[in-house]
Amino acid sequence: MHRFRHPKPWRKKPAAFLRYWDGKPDPRGPAKTILVYCVGRPGKKCGHSAKLKIADLPPWTWAEISAHLRCTECGAVGWVDLRADWPKVPMGVGAAHYKP
Repeated sequence: MHRFRHPKPWRKKPAAFLRYWDGKPDPRGPAKTILVYCVGRPGKKCGHSAKLKIADLPPWTWAEISAHLRCTECGAVGWVDLRADWPKVPMGVGAAHYKP
């Protein structure tokens, strides 16, 4: 588990084409984890991915968190694409009434 060392965010998005989420993480929401994909620095594709628990993230905005995430493979900081790791929904009878 990684801990953020700086009490206040100080990094910015490394490239304008990266799209970071708005708002703040909600550990009470349906998604309990996020999938983080490293897009790598320009000219250096990485493709590494990881799963992080939303409850372990600092109380910053998604943009501030995204700008601080470092790839454990290539070391790129902020070059990430985040995706919600939604819970699996059962298929079949009664699936319409499913609540996680």
